[in-house]
Amino acid sequence: MTVKKSDINHICDLSKLRIDENEISTFTKQISDILNMINELEEADTNEIKPMAHPMNMSQRLRKDEVISNNDRDLFQENAIDSEDGFYKVPKVID
Repeated sequence: MTVKKSDINHICDLSKLRIDENEISTFTKQISDILNMINELEEADTNEIKPMAHPMNMSQRLRKDEVISNNDRDLFQENAIDSEDGFYKVPKVID
């Protein structure tokens, strides 16, 4: 796929980017190369390949879902200036 100068200008307009005129040819070549590489990858036969969640085909070690800390809310609220029913009370800031 070939990318034209007008395509680069259109992309720049859409993305609100400003690039110099001398950079347009560089970006045109780079984007064309990327799109050509994608076209080559699309031609690869992947029918016999099973989808994988990870390229290393590893399994994730999971820990048991156990409570490892205590609820110290009451201990923390002992230091609060004003609390009620497990909530911190603060002055009203919006009328």
